[in-house]
Formats: sequence, C-alpha cells, structure tokens
Amino acid sequence: MQRIAHMLKDAFTFNSPGLSFKDKFKLSLPAPILSVSGVIIHQVFLKYYTDVIGLTPAMVGWVYTLYNIWNAVNDPLFGVLLDRRPPDPKRGKYVYLMKVTVPVMLLATFAMAWSSPSWSQWVIFGVFTGLLFIFDTAQTVYNIALSSYVLLRAPTKEERMDIGTIGNYVTYIMSWAVSVVPTLLLINHTTQRVFIPVFMVIMLFQSAIFVVALWGLPDPPELYASVELVHTDFRETLKMAWSILKSRPFLAAIAYSIIAMGALRFYTTAYLYYMGGAVKVDGITATIINTAAHVVALMLMPIMNSITKAYGTKLAIYWGMIPASIGYLGITFATTIWEISIFWTLIVISTIYFGVAIGPMNGLIIDEDEWRTGVRKTGLYNGMFNLCTTAFASIQLIIFTNVIGTAGYVGKAAVQTPQAQWGIRLATGAIPLLCLVVGLIPMIWYPFTRHREQEISAHSHAIRAAASQAAAQKLPGEPTGLDQ
Repeated sequence: MQRIAHMLKDAFTFNSPGLSFKDKFKLSLPAPILSVSGVIIHQVFLKYYTDVIGLTPAMVGWVYTLYNIWNAVNDPLFGVLLDRRPPDPKRGKYVYLMKVTVPVMLLATFAMAWSSPSWSQWVIFGVFTGLLFIFDTAQTVYNIALSSYVLLRAPTKEERMDIGTIGNYVTYIMSWAVSVVPTLLLINHTTQRVFIPVFMVIMLFQSAIFVVALWGLPDPPELYASVELVHTDFRETLKMAWSILKSRPFLAAIAYSIIAMGALRFYTTAYLYYMGGAVKVDGITATIINTAAHVVALMLMPIMNSITKAYGTKLAIYWGMIPASIGYLGITFATTIWEISIFWTLIVISTIYFGVAIGPMNGLIIDEDEWRTGVRKTGLYNGMFNLCTTAFASIQLIIFTNVIGTAGYVGKAAVQTPQAQWGIRLATGAIPLLCLVVGLIPMIWYPFTRHREQEISAHSHAIRAAASQAAAQKLPGEPTGLDQ
C-alpha cells in the first residue's frame, strides 16, 4: 500500500530525477503551441476554403495531398541538414532555429486567411498550396529542432515522459480553446469579413504563446559538447538511412505505430459515425459522453506516465490491452447509453495510455544508436520516423471508410440500414481491436526491455553530464570544439 501511495505521489508531482518541475514545464511549452497551427491548418482552413473562399472540395483534397507528399519528403532532408549544422558559439543552434522559423509559420498562416473568393479556382489553389509549402518547411525545421533540443536537455526516459505528459495537458487545453470560436463561426456559415477579425485575435494569442514558450530557453555551447556532428556526403547519408530502416528497434517501433497506433489515430472520427449512424444519439449527448471520457483519461494520465516509468514500454502496452479489449469489444455490441459511455471511456483511456506508453521509444532508439555508433543522428532519425509514419498515415482511414461503404453506409440517409449499422460497429470496435492484437507482434519483437531502457537512459545522462562539465570547466577563449 505504501508503494502504491509513493507511486501516486511521484505520478502527480512529476519529480523524476534530473530537471526541476519548472524546467520540465518550460520544455513542455514549445510543442503544444504547434497544436494550434494543426487545428488551424487541418480543421479550420479546410472548411474555410470550401465554405467561405469557395474552393471546390476536390481541389482542396489535391492541396492537402501535395502538402502531405512534401511533408513526408522534407522531413529526412531537413533532418540531415540540421545534423550537419554546427552550433553557433553565440546564437546556439536549436533554440535559435525555433525562433527563426516561428515568424515564417505565423506569416504564412496569416496570409492564408486573405485569399479572395473572387479569384479563379486555380489562383486560389496555387496561393493556398504555396503558402502551405512555406508553412510546412518552417514547421519541419521547428519540429526537428525542438525534438533534438528536448532529447539533449532531458537525457533520461523519465524526464522526457514528464515533459510529454505536462505538454499533453497544455496541448488539449490550447487546441480546444483555439478551435471552438472559429469552428463555431464556420458551422454557422460566416463570411470572410466576420472570420478574419476573429482569426486575427487567434493569431495574436498564438504569437504571444510562442514568445512565452521560447523566451529564456537556454542554448549554451556546452549543451552540444557531447554531440558529434555528422560529416557525410550524400551516399554515406543514404547508407545511414538504409541502416536505420533495417534496424530492429526502428522497424518494430514503426510497425507498431502504423498497425496499432494508426488504428487509434482516427478514434474520434469513428465515434462521430458510430453515434450518428449506428446508435442515433443526439449531438449534445454525444458531446457530453466524449468530453467526460477525455476528462477522466486526462485525470489518469500521470498514473499512465508512472506505469510506463515503472514497467517499461513493452509491459505497459501488454497491460493496456486489458481495458482496450474490454472497451473495443464492448462498443461493438453496446446498445444502451450507459454501456456506450462506459466502453467509450475505456477506449479513450486506452488510446491516451498507449500514446503515453510509446512516448519514450523514438528517443531511446536515437540514444541507443548514438551509444553504438558514437554519432548522434537525431535529425535523420526524426526524418525517417516522420517519413514512414506519414507515408502510411491514411491506411486505417481507408480501411474504415471502405468497411462502412461496403456495408452500405449512405451519408445523407436519415437512418442507416441494419447492415450499415453493423458495418459501423465493426469499423469502430472490432477492427481497431484486431489491429491492436496484430500490433503486439512487432511489440514483442521490440528489443528494449525495462532494464535496457534504464541502461540507455543512464548512459545518455552520463555522457551529457560529463561533456557539459568538461565544457564548462574550459577557460574563456579556450577552444571547445564548437568553433571548428
């Protein structure tokens, strides 16, 4: 009992050894603010350009198709470039890159709102696509710089998990706050004249949060003292990328992300179809159930964090299959509102829990590779992770839409046929559960046990601490290796 009480205390105080809570909170802020951009780009602008600007849905679909292709291609490209870039002795590296890219993202986002309904379809298409490309280029550099910076500042699994959990709370709050006003306006068929002033307030809020998030982040030369720069030509870079693609930890992590986490990624979309088409629940009731489920899950998130710290990613995922199986099987056959509420809450808890459990995987894989090779390839690894996950991001959505389509789902129908309702139930419950079960195969193959995770974290912490101490002890003006 005392052990459980101690675990709960640690879970809700985020007091893992290393960084202070203040430092963890500060490091958690730069990532959530990107969620604001994600809501604007992928939710608000999608509807804004079809309903207000007048771009046809087909053209909007092509805009986002090109955007996703560029998003997948540029990740490894910029990852390699950042790995090669040495830190500036005065400006630093990763924090400086984040500060430089923020204005580009904000200006590109702001400019997208000013497309005119009077323009031709192709002009709107070209402007929207071009601005999205500019935005995504800056966002890619920001993302890679941020993830690389956090991995250096927080060298252990426990520190990174605390930062991620704190950041998740901020992300959910910001995403909800930023999306609700413009989205409600768009649902009510607003005009551009009404939308832009509201959007400008959102942009000012986002700008202020960016300043708060990046202000005062330390970027000293000694932070990079342990990092060996990548000095390779294009051919050598391709060899390193191929080596990553063949590595067991990378393949296991990517396979689990695509098969299992991919099935969970669209859980809210499936919920809308389920509540509207399979059980015919009104919008207010569906919103209350979904909101309550997420509140419960977020309250439990520190405990999820603590479980993963204590047992490691593999065992944490195995334990998570229990509530996930109950939730997904239950939602497949549920009939009453109370049954649906209970099983959906289990699904939401499981989805967030699995996200917390796999959170340390990428960082540990990068740390272990550095341990083996002596070269830290954070940018290349992050680029390869993003390339592989982006390339297969739509598979589960395609499976879902094909299942309900084959079952006879008709979007404009007031009531779906029994066959269509059963198709929605299968696509929402049974099929994601099947994906989670199949996803256990790469997770079993994943080589890092809890003991190995602890070894990697300890080694990463040791080399960062030793290098920082050595760099700090050098006399002013004495070369540190960063000027070479």
